[in-house]
Order: sequence, then C-alpha cells, then structure tokens
Amino acid sequence: MYLTEFAQALEPLDITGTAYFTDALRTASDLGGTPQPPFACVSRNLLVQGLRLHMTDWGAGAPDRPALVLLHGGAVTGRTWGPFCALLAHQYRLIAVDMRGHGDSEWPRDAHAAHNTMAEDVRQIIAQLQLERPVVVGHSVGGMLLMRLMVHSPELLRGAVLVDVGPEVVYPGWEPKKEVHETVRLYESVDEYVRRQAPRMKRSEEHIRRNAKHELMQREDGLYQLKFDPRHPMGGLDGRFMPGMPDLETLRSVALPTLIARGAQSGFLLQDAAERLAQTLPRGELAVIPDCEHMVYTDNPAALAQAVDGFVAGL
Repeated sequence: MYLTEFAQALEPLDITGTAYFTDALRTASDLGGTPQPPFACVSRNLLVQGLRLHMTDWGAGAPDRPALVLLHGGAVTGRTWGPFCALLAHQYRLIAVDMRGHGDSEWPRDAHAAHNTMAEDVRQIIAQLQLERPVVVGHSVGGMLLMRLMVHSPELLRGAVLVDVGPEVVYPGWEPKKEVHETVRLYESVDEYVRRQAPRMKRSEEHIRRNAKHELMQREDGLYQLKFDPRHPMGGLDGRFMPGMPDLETLRSVALPTLIARGAQSGFLLQDAAERLAQTLPRGELAVIPDCEHMVYTDNPAALAQAVDGFVAGL
C-alpha cells in the first residue's frame, strides 16, 4: 500500500496543495530557501518501454519555462527532489522522474534495470513530453544514466548537471546484489523508520517524518519498506551489472556545458576526482556545495538550487 497520492492512470493528477507539496515547501524553507509560489505540481505517468513510469511535474502548465529533468539515485525516489523543486518552480519546469523499480513507477517483472536501458527510458521521456533540449540533472545512479546521454545523445540536451557523481567514484567493496538486499530494511512502523533514519541522515525527526510517507510503502504483512524493488542492482563499477559506464577519456569529447556539483563533505566523489572531471570536459565547471555529503539535493537544496540556477541562466 502506498501512503501518498499519485496519478493512477495516464491522466495527470494535480497534487498542488497536497501533503507532499506543502511538506516540500516547508522543508525547503527550513533548510534556508525561499519558495515563491504560486506554481503547480502535477503527478503524471508515461508508458515507456512497456512500463508505467511516474514523475512529478513542478511548474507544469508553463511551457515557455526552461525544462529541467531530474534523476534521483538508487533506493530513493523522484519525490526526494521536492524541496529543491519548490525553490525553482517559479521560473522552471522541473520533471522529477521515478526510475523503473523506484517510487511510484512500475517494477519490471523480470527486474531488468541495466543502466543502458534506464538511459533509454530517459530519452523516451524527453521525447514523449516533447521537451526541447532540457537540462538534465542526475544524482548518483541518475548521474550515471546522464553520462550515457552526454556521450550518446548530446543533441537532446541543452546542458548537464552531475550531482556528486562522475566516472571516478568511491565504491569500497561494492557487491551489487548483496548490498542492495542489505539496503532493504523493514520497519514495523513509520515511527521506527524516523527514529532509525534521523541520526543517520543528520536531519531532524520532523524532516524525516515529512519525508517518510512519500518514501515508504506498507507491505501486505504490515511492515514498511522504502519504495524500490530489492532486485534492482542500483549501480556499481562492475561491468557485468552495469555495462557502458563512460570513462574520463570518453567524456573528453563531450562538448556539452556541464556542471559538476560536489558535496563538500562527500566521501563518494572526492575533490580531486571532481576537479579532474571538470578539467577533462571541454565545457565543464565545478561547484562545491557546502554543508552536505553525498545526498547534496536533500542536505542543502537551497545552495544546490542557487548553483543550478546560475548555471542554467548562463547557457
């Protein structure tokens, strides 16, 4: 059972004013931002490669605004972009995608979620929404998909933002299948989730509680788990699971304007690796986002929004 509202078919559902919308605005304000409504937020589904994929469409109904497509990381959902979107939806259209097997999107029956297939999902979403060269923003696994688009489909994009990810990241002892199953923790209640996650995420219990109902699902046995398919391999550098990861040399030929946004305290994308990536890309630039670790857009959405806004305005 899902705990939050979303469109049940291909007809979009206006979720402006729902708990998700108001929670995103409150959290954005708490973390130093200033949302500037009015703007709309719509839940919509598309049929992509035989799967129903869900997305939240902030700033929907304003086709003249520049479009940003937002790709989350593994084991979270597109709704985690909510506070970030709340800070930019007055001037952009922001489409936060639930990747296959995550969030309110369908789970593939065969668990197929190779990164090349997921990158094709993004291409088809851009085409179906008739987005004219959007800026794509990808965090972690989402950034790994974005790098494939940068190499193979740069003509689709106006620019790219890689959030705490690159071809050189720290994956200590990565075992894709094993680690994913260890990530799937079960909770007897939302309160248990809040108590366990607030210290780990270094966030207040109030913030985690707001987020919980949008990130959790309740199973038939009454237990709660995060909304993602535990069979999903998520990521990793092992080519058997995720073939086609571009390396630095491949990215050297990508002339697309690219912002690398590194979390200042990140242990995932180290500073020297971020600098090498910015220097390798012909039109790369680096922004170090203060007061955050790997989850840049949830730790400090205001600072990331400012960096992305400045980058897009300069294109």
